[in-house]
Amino acid sequence: MNDSKLKYIKLYSIQVLIFLSFNCFGQCPSNIGFEKGNFDNWICSVGIIARANGSISVSPSIPLNGRHTMRQNSFPQLLDQFGLFPVNCPNGSGFSIQLGNATTGAQAERVSYTFIIPPDQINYSIIYNYAVVFQNPTHAEWEQPKFTANVFDETNGTYIGCSSFSYAASSNLPGFHESSVKDSVFFKTWTPVTIKLTGYEGRTIRLEFTTNDCSRGGHFGYAYVDVNENCSSPISGYTYCLTDLSQTLTAPFGFSEYRWFNNDFSRILGNEINLTLNPPSPPNTVFAVEVTPFPEQGCIDTVYATIKFSGDLMNLKVPTTPILACVTTGADITSKLITAGSSPINIFAYYSDPSQLNYLPTPKNVIVSGTYFIKATNSAGCTALKPVTVKILGLPVYYITDPLPIPRPSIIDLNSTISSNSSGIAYSFWRDSLATLALSLPKAINKSGVYFIKGTNEGGCFVTTRVTVQVVEPTIVPPNAFTPNGDGVHDTWEIPLLSLYPDCVVEIFNRLGQQLYRSLGYTKPWDGKYMGVDVVVATYYYVIKLPLGLKPIGGGVTVVR
Repeated sequence: MNDSKLKYIKLYSIQVLIFLSFNCFGQCPSNIGFEKGNFDNWICSVGIIARANGSISVSPSIPLNGRHTMRQNSFPQLLDQFGLFPVNCPNGSGFSIQLGNATTGAQAERVSYTFIIPPDQINYSIIYNYAVVFQNPTHAEWEQPKFTANVFDETNGTYIGCSSFSYAASSNLPGFHESSVKDSVFFKTWTPVTIKLTGYEGRTIRLEFTTNDCSRGGHFGYAYVDVNENCSSPISGYTYCLTDLSQTLTAPFGFSEYRWFNNDFSRILGNEINLTLNPPSPPNTVFAVEVTPFPEQGCIDTVYATIKFSGDLMNLKVPTTPILACVTTGADITSKLITAGSSPINIFAYYSDPSQLNYLPTPKNVIVSGTYFIKATNSAGCTALKPVTVKILGLPVYYITDPLPIPRPSIIDLNSTISSNSSGIAYSFWRDSLATLALSLPKAINKSGVYFIKGTNEGGCFVTTRVTVQVVEPTIVPPNAFTPNGDGVHDTWEIPLLSLYPDCVVEIFNRLGQQLYRSLGYTKPWDGKYMGVDVVVATYYYVIKLPLGLKPIGGGVTVVR
């Protein structure tokens, strides 16, 4: 590698995020995009950077967590600790890896992938995106933390031109920003680089990415790497289908400039990322787009697409009404329910704009209301793009007022405790705060206790609120007299509400303390008799023992004939 291609940056640490978009015209090398969520077919290495001369020595190892760490695109997205940008690839990929860590110790880490370019692939490119973060230790150039990207032609034993480079120290590189988190830390957000491999058909190529700490051992460097596992043409939309009235070709995203050409380069057709053909061009028509990276960020490259026609009927169905979801969970627009009824589809991609410039990073967890776009590609390469509207709802707002205490046998309808100014809330009633034990008769609560009301809105947001019900015991007031004379009026000693206590004990005594009456429960009131014989007119004394630890009731009752 030519030393003149080294970019030195005199800063404390280097933190690099590299994302590759592998663009070939055929079957992808297996797991080049970490699509398996592991390091299959990648070689991981660890080593050190020499204190004396800054040379790096590494040897193969198993993937070491913390130095070769798999990162799955998550919700919410993980942000870089210095630059505060997402560490996952902006190309919609599900996995990236972290290469290295934020600890020091003159460590070095490497990942590499070796593959053979198909013999029939004359035009061949690799596109990767990177972001860099440095901190200034004011070391000599060779002592600095570094990131190195190499593309090695193993067939000829040479590095490939401008595709191989190394970053080390200079605070004046274009595109860098100072971190708001830590002083003297600078970062560069996602930047694409092309690796042009035209003319390398049939050769064995090795991708190699290395990070290392400073050679003095006091400053760190690490990276994130991802690969786009879609290895069709880097230009999408080159196949049109039976019912298509127009066709849109889309170049790889993230470059400084685009120039579209016809097949013999005699005409410039456009200078945007998209080229719309209305009507579609005949099959086998070739289009080319020249992609120009930002300054000193790789090679100018030209990628090609050959128009294809398919007689398939591409039918992408999506809801015409808003998709409702809760702010706590978000909407999953990757759900099969969203595209139910569509024709067979191989690949889905998700965007936040109709131009397909911005991949939706977490389509399983959309938490902002708006219009998003689903792009479907079938096995023939036909594509369709349709919008879906997502409406994210907040938590339902309602209020619970504990009811006033009620005496038994009165009942409470828990619906009467709810008030809300919002519509569209469905309420359910539970015996526990986790809403696992349903309340069978919420409209007829007759026992004291704590109950739970769960309010759920149309988006599935819910709030569970407790309500306390107090059912107080009634006051038992036995009559102080009755007339057991057979006239059908007050012939028995009726005690209101005592039937609420089926386990009560009622005892009646004369003045001498002799027990004249005793019953468990009071289903058959006293008729003024003792052993079947009328008692004399007099006042008798009673004791009513109530269950549940309630205070006994005592007093006198007069028998009048």
